[in-house]
Amino acid sequence: MTGNMMTQLENRRKMEALLTVCFHGEGHNISKRGTDGLVMDNNSPASAAPDLDEISEERLLLERLRGIEDDLTGVYSIHIRLSALRPGNRKPHFTRIAVRAFDFVTENFDATLYEFSNCDLLLLCNYVPIEEVDPSISKVRALFSEDPLTKAEEGSKDDIFATWYDLAQEEDYENFIALITDLEAEAEERRKRTAEDKAAEKYRYLPGVPLDPSNLAAINDIMSESRISDLIQLQSAIQIKPKAKGKLLFREHYVSMTGLQKRVAPDVNLFGSVWLFQYLTETLDRRVLAVIGRRDFSALDSPISLNLNLSTILSKEFQKFHQSVEENAFKVVVELQMIDIFTDMGGYFYARDFLKELGYRVLVDGVNPLSLQYFKPGVLKADFVKIGWGREFLSEIPGANKNEMQDVMDRTGKSKIILGRVDTEKAVEWALNFGISRFQGHYIDTIVDAMRAKEII
Repeated sequence: MTGNMMTQLENRRKMEALLTVCFHGEGHNISKRGTDGLVMDNNSPASAAPDLDEISEERLLLERLRGIEDDLTGVYSIHIRLSALRPGNRKPHFTRIAVRAFDFVTENFDATLYEFSNCDLLLLCNYVPIEEVDPSISKVRALFSEDPLTKAEEGSKDDIFATWYDLAQEEDYENFIALITDLEAEAEERRKRTAEDKAAEKYRYLPGVPLDPSNLAAINDIMSESRISDLIQLQSAIQIKPKAKGKLLFREHYVSMTGLQKRVAPDVNLFGSVWLFQYLTETLDRRVLAVIGRRDFSALDSPISLNLNLSTILSKEFQKFHQSVEENAFKVVVELQMIDIFTDMGGYFYARDFLKELGYRVLVDGVNPLSLQYFKPGVLKADFVKIGWGREFLSEIPGANKNEMQDVMDRTGKSKIILGRVDTEKAVEWALNFGISRFQGHYIDTIVDAMRAKEII
C-alpha cells in the first residue's frame, strides 16, 4: 500500500473515531467497511423508501455492494476516470460514445455500467471473462488517445485512467468502498451546491419591485428602525483536536437574509442589485453592532465573530460598540470580506492594525479555490483566513497541485486557516491531509451538537 493511501486511510480512521465518539448511541452506525452511508439501521429514517429521482448512481452502487458483500467471488470492477480528462474531452457527446463502448459487455454478461455525476464510469462485473472487457476499455482509451491521462501503460501502477479492483480481495474491497463512499459524498455535495446556486439565483428574480436608487433610501430608513435581534443566527467554528476532542473557536453571528427581506421590504427584491444591497449592509452593520453591543462581554463564555464592512470599522457606531467591549476585545473576531479588502487594500491594512491595537482578532473571509490561484492570503497578515470549501480543491489525479496547495497553507499558517462551508466528511479529510484542523459549516454543526451532548466541547 502506498504512503499516500496510508495517509488517506489514517485520516478516515481519525474521522470515524471522532464520529463514533460524537454519535454513539444516537442511531448513527459506523460500518466496519465504510461510514453509515453503506450500512443503515432499518429503524432509521434513511431506510424509508427514497425518491428514486434523488438517488445517485454512486448510491445505487453502494446499495448493490451491500447486497452482495457476503459473496464477492468473481466480482471485480473497473473505474474509468473521465473526470480527470482535459475539459475539452469531457463534453457530453464524448461521454455518450464512451458509455456505448460497453454495450456488448452489459448486454451479454452479468455486468452493470454506472455513470457517476462527475462523468466517471464504473463497470461492475460478476464472473465476466477479462478478455471480454478489455476491448471495451481499449475503445474508450483510444477515444481519448490525445489526452495525457491515457498515455501511461495500460495496467501499470501509473495508469490512473482505468483502475481495476478485485473485490474478492479484502484490501481491494476496502479501497473500493472508500473510493465510492467519497464519490457518493461528492455527488451529494454537488447536488446541494446546485440547489444552493439555484436558490441564490432565484433571489435575483424574486417577485416585486427591483431595488433601485429610487426606493433605496426608504428601505434604508425602514432597516434603521426595524427589530433585527430575532433575525440573528449563530454558527460555530471549531478546532478538531486529537482523541476526538474539540475546541470552540468562536460563534459567528449573522443576520438571516430571507428573514430580513420579509421584514423590511417584502415587495422589493433586495438582492437584484449586488452593489445597492452592499449599501444596505452598511446600515445592517450598525444595527447589528447596536444589538450585540448591549451584551455583557465580561460574562461571555466563548468568543463571537461579526461580519462587518471595512467602512464600519472606523464609524462612530463601532466606537460606541468598543466602549461596551473594551478589555474584552479579545473575545470578538471581526470578519472582513475579500471583495471589500480588494476594493481598498490601504483601508484594510489601516483597519487591521487599528483593530489589533484595540485587542480584536481579524479574519479574512470569502477566500475561494479560484482566488487562491491569484494571491497568497498570508500577505494579508490576518489572525484567521477562512477558505470556502469547494470541489475545485479535489483533483482526480493523485498528488496533482498538492505541493502548490501545501505551500499556500504553510505560508498562510495552518493555525490561521479555517475551512468554511464544510458540508461533507470529505472536506474534513481533505483538510486533515494538509494539517488543517479548524472548520465551520453545516456538517460541522452536527458534530458540534453531538460534542456538546457528550460534553467534549
